[in-house]
Parts: sequence; C-alpha cells; structure tokens
Amino acid sequence: MRAFALARRLTLAASVVVGTVVAAGLAKAEDFVVGGVGSMTGPAASFDIAVVDGVKAAIAYWNELGGYKGRKVEFRLYDDESQPPTAVTVYRRLTDDPQVNVVVGASPSSSLIAIKAIVDELKTPTLGSATAHALAEPPAKFFFKTLPSTNAYMAGLMGWVKAKGFKKIASLNSSDVTGQLEAAELKRLADEAGIELTTETYLNTDTNFTAQLVNIRNFNPEFLYAGVIGGPSVLVFKQIKQLNLQMPLALHSSAFNEAFYTGIGGKDKAEGVYTPIERGALAAQATGISGELYAIATKHLGHPATNLNTAGFDTGIVLMHAVNNSDGTRDGIQAALEATTDLPVIGGFVSYGPDSRHGKGERSIAVGHLVNGAFIEAQ
Repeated sequence: MRAFALARRLTLAASVVVGTVVAAGLAKAEDFVVGGVGSMTGPAASFDIAVVDGVKAAIAYWNELGGYKGRKVEFRLYDDESQPPTAVTVYRRLTDDPQVNVVVGASPSSSLIAIKAIVDELKTPTLGSATAHALAEPPAKFFFKTLPSTNAYMAGLMGWVKAKGFKKIASLNSSDVTGQLEAAELKRLADEAGIELTTETYLNTDTNFTAQLVNIRNFNPEFLYAGVIGGPSVLVFKQIKQLNLQMPLALHSSAFNEAFYTGIGGKDKAEGVYTPIERGALAAQATGISGELYAIATKHLGHPATNLNTAGFDTGIVLMHAVNNSDGTRDGIQAALEATTDLPVIGGFVSYGPDSRHGKGERSIAVGHLVNGAFIEAQ
C-alpha cells in the first residue's frame, strides 16, 4: 500500500526486453511499448548495463502500479554496442515502429549526441541518461536529458574543494568530449575561486599513465580528481597506488561498479575514495520520497541500488510520470515531459521547460565518500 500511496504523491498513475541483438518478438497489441537504446556490449557496457537495470526496475514498478492506463508496459531494448553509428541505426529502427512512442537511451554521451542530432527529424520523445552538456544545449524539442550535466558535477565537486580549503589541486581527464568538458569546467571554477589547478590528459586507448601521474606528483597537489570512465579506471587507480600518491583522491562516479571493484582487487581497496555523485547514490541513508523510491528500486533490482542503478531508475520514474500524464502519443508525451516541474526522484528533482532540457541540476550533486563499503556524504 505504501508504494501506491507514494505513486499518488508523485502524480504517477515486469520489464520484457526484446529486439534484434538483445531479444526478439512482438509485443501484444494491448501493451504499451517503450523503446530502449543501451550499450549492452562494448566498453560502455561496464556501466550502462547497470543504468538499464535501473530503467527495467522502474518499469517493473510501473507495471506493479497497473502500467499505462491498465496496459502492461514493455521495454523493447536494442544494443548499440557502445558505438554512435549503431546507436543511430537502432534508434531509427525503434522510431520506425508505430508501437514505440517514447525511447530511453542508456548509452555514452557520444551516442546520445548522435541520436539528439536526428531526434527532431524523427519526432519521438527521447530520454537520455548521460551527462554531456551538449545533450541539453542547444535544446532539441524531443530530447530530454535525465542526469545532471558535467558542469553540475564539477560545480558540486569544486564547492566541496573550496569548503575544504584546498588551494592547489590536479585533475586527470580523457581527451574525449566528456573529459575535456570536465577539464574546461574545472579550470573555469578553479580560476574563479583562486585555486591553482594542473590538468593532465590521457587517451581512452592508453594503458600506461605513469608520465601524467608523475607530473601530478611533482606538482604536489592537495587533492586529485581522476575523471576516468570505463576500462581505464582500473589501470589509473592501480598506477596511482603503485606511485604511492597520498593526496585525497576522487574518481568519476561511473568508475564505481562491480567490474572496477573486481579489477582493483576488491571493494575494500577503494576505501576512502571520493566522487562527485548524484544524491541518489546516498539514498540508502535518505528519508522522505527519495528514501522510499530507493527502497522500491532496491526491491525490484533484488540488491541495493548502485549510483548507476538509481540513474536508470530515476529516468524510468520521469518516463512513467510523463506517459501517465499524457494521451500516450508522441506529441502528448513530449508535451508532458516539457511540463514536468520539480518531479521528486531518488537523486533530487527533475524539471524541464520550453527552453530547458537539463532535468537535474547542481542541487542533485553531492560529494560521496566511500566508507566501510558504502558511500556517505563527504564532510
């Protein structure tokens, strides 16, 4: 009963994965079909699978509440293989399907940027669970970002750095779009705060980061942010430890997944590490709607929700809210998404508007501190 009461408070009214690559078959005529593009294979799979699992948990919850006007909600998911061209191909396949009136994208920013470029041509409302600022600026009519932008994460991190009184910091960022956006925003915020910053860059294909890390060690910073995503995160972390860098360390929030913990030799090896993270990752300690939704996500996942799970679950809650407050058509769902204001989710609140597609902002970000195997808000 509590879940249904929560659904009413949120103004919200078993995920089946099908499609070529991931599964096959047709939905029943009465089902409401949600399309999905996700990186189930390739380098992005290490974190996007967890996001998809969160979306699936939200859809299971939606069906538990009765689905869309009594119709079961089905998730038709295609694997984009972590490749932007493949993402565009399978996205077009979904939008060509008359049963699909809304799509969720759980893919890297580069893939979702490629999808955003054609979204208004195909006129299908699409929710993208990635952080790139370019997903919201300039806004596309039919594309809605559900995670805070890179600048929100960096603003949250730098707010904490300033509060700690650090005057000299370093960052290690990839050469791709996301990494360079992080580096540029850190530089801007550091300059504003009068904090000295040195930035090192790596390629996602690199396996040795000694040169960059030695430069950072020689700079002798009080704090290091390593914005590493995917495979490099394990190697960077190991090499930081091998070089015995002692300053407080923060990693990109996507680094914290089972593949990372296995690669570094166990979760205990990351004890004490920091990360700029959505407040959803701290929701195990939360009260109110955030805590209730976290418990629901955990129930449907079958294990405590991770930060990536909560990112996907929040995307599913936004989806459920918009569809349930629409006539189920593409234009109707688009209008309902655009009218969403301060929708409570695990990670904070989601708002859109005619000229805004950001979804979550800086108020959804905290700095997490891994203590005794769980993230708490850093002090």
